[in-house]
Amino acid sequence: MSPRKKAAFWTAALAVGSVATLAAATAATGGGHCRHGGWHGGTPGLAQLERRIDRLDLSADARTKAFAIVDASRGDERDLREKTRAAHEALRSMLESGSPNEKKLDAKVEELGSLRTQQHKQFLHTLIQVGALLPEDQRAQWFAPRREREEGARGPMRPETTR
Repeated sequence: MSPRKKAAFWTAALAVGSVATLAAATAATGGGHCRHGGWHGGTPGLAQLERRIDRLDLSADARTKAFAIVDASRGDERDLREKTRAAHEALRSMLESGSPNEKKLDAKVEELGSLRTQQHKQFLHTLIQVGALLPEDQRAQWFAPRREREEGARGPMRPETTR
């Protein structure tokens, strides 16, 4: 292999490794709650839905049903979280081996992406199920984007700047 091809190969390998390491590091920490109130990297979880349910002024019956829906999906959330953690560990091991197989690395990154997608779907299905039992006025609040929910409760997130 010519020196130019070797350099191109190692540059590509380094780029793939860097991206995979970043993805693994971000995912291994479960993402994070940034200082601006958004989520970076990790998937939303059922604890977030529980906090949202607590903030609503629900009847005892609606509250019990909402928490029952969340509790019913807890097993699926746990299974997906464990599978995701195992995929992260496998990816990390591949990278730490010093010479990861590119095809196996790509397959593991695809698996990790699929698991993250499943986690988001599971969260959204639970969100929709809880939303379906809420009264109309609370349903609109439930499905509102986070920024709108918080602005409604606390006023605007940032002061308007005039130019």
